[in-house]
Amino acid sequence: MVLYQSRLVNIQVLNRSIPKYTIEQINQCDQHVKMNLDIRRLEDHIALMTDVVFPHRHDFYNLIYITQGSGTHDIDFKQFEVVPNQLFFMNDGQVHEWNLSADIKGFTMFFKKEFYNVAEPIFSLPNLPFFHNSANEAQMVIFDQNEATVCEHFFEDMLNEFKKGQTHHEAIIKTLLKIILIRSLRVYEPHYSTSGSKLVLTKIHQFEGLIEKNYQHIKGVKEYASLLNMTPNYLNAICSTALGKTAGEMIRDRVILEAKRLLIHSPLSICEMGYALGYDDCSYFIRMFKKSVGQTPEQFRTQLA
Repeated sequence: MVLYQSRLVNIQVLNRSIPKYTIEQINQCDQHVKMNLDIRRLEDHIALMTDVVFPHRHDFYNLIYITQGSGTHDIDFKQFEVVPNQLFFMNDGQVHEWNLSADIKGFTMFFKKEFYNVAEPIFSLPNLPFFHNSANEAQMVIFDQNEATVCEHFFEDMLNEFKKGQTHHEAIIKTLLKIILIRSLRVYEPHYSTSGSKLVLTKIHQFEGLIEKNYQHIKGVKEYASLLNMTPNYLNAICSTALGKTAGEMIRDRVILEAKRLLIHSPLSICEMGYALGYDDCSYFIRMFKKSVGQTPEQFRTQLA
């Protein structure tokens, strides 16, 4: 019970530091209304969201498809140039902000992970590389013109289905979403380098999912290996083979990512931040951060302020 309460406190601290929006908040719903899906034109979304604070994170998955315009889009310390025919992917937790041109056009789609369920594990959200925090280099793809035309039609169809709300419209939207994600995978995979069988990669994605849920209060490889019903040595081996980093490095990288987010986007003190991330010893947190990043937390914050 004490551990559970501590975790709740830590999550509340993180959410206060960086705003976290729900689909219901974006739609200004009554508190009793629950939504698992929203689709709109990007230009309409931007015009309506004048009160949204940037940077922020979501509790849903987000696709942003650009058909016109330019600018920059920052997702967790990676800045992307915005160009037409570009599709961005964000999971439920990534921090982002953007600077978009006045003529921007496209589509944005919000959906809860519960909305998208598929029979084939290879196409499930945990196994789609562009939604990951750790292994991938980019949370986006750029389509050639032929593929972009197809993709835009799919987004138009999903928007029309969503607006009309006819019988089985969610089933149609799920099918179109799945097609978009598979076609995106075709474009993305040549640039996504991993080693290992599908079974090994599935285990690694399960590990990443456990880290995402538990990084604030579980830091040891042994505990994660136990949750995965494997030995720590085997977990380290498959991570090293497939991703070129140990299991311990993956855990630490997730903690460091959240620390960087908080250093740049929150007013928390270094020690408050360390506590929110599960470190009772502030000095240890500072040493761990410096060993990983090459700077103290204060130096990192000052450099990017």
